[in-house]
Amino acid sequence: MVLFRSAVSQSIKEVMQSLVDDGLVQTDKVGSSNYGIPEDRTASLAKRVQHKELQALETELQANGACDPVKVEEKKRAVILAKEAAARWTDNYLILLSHFTRQNGVEADDVRKYLGVGEDYEDIC
Repeated sequence: MVLFRSAVSQSIKEVMQSLVDDGLVQTDKVGSSNYGIPEDRTASLAKRVQHKELQALETELQANGACDPVKVEEKKRAVILAKEAAARWTDNYLILLSHFTRQNGVEADDVRKYLGVGEDYEDIC
């Protein structure tokens, strides 16, 4: 039984070139010899996994965009501005109602009824 056969040099070069072309092996010339070094596939696989994890995290970040500190601060400022505007309009309404009832001798309930302001209206201040 023959355990080792001599290989044809040309067939080894062809196989090596095929592996290099497929990206499975890198070759380096050292002196007068060419050495084949297996491609580190774990690095490329790790890069793919990291890319997929990054995409998943970006998707999660977009889904949880409402919890973004910048957006939360913007909403807080918008709420404060809206509350101030509502208080200002309420004050304006009450001042005008008081002025109109004093100037014209009309009851406040009649003015509210005419303006369509319900009895459930309350001052928010």
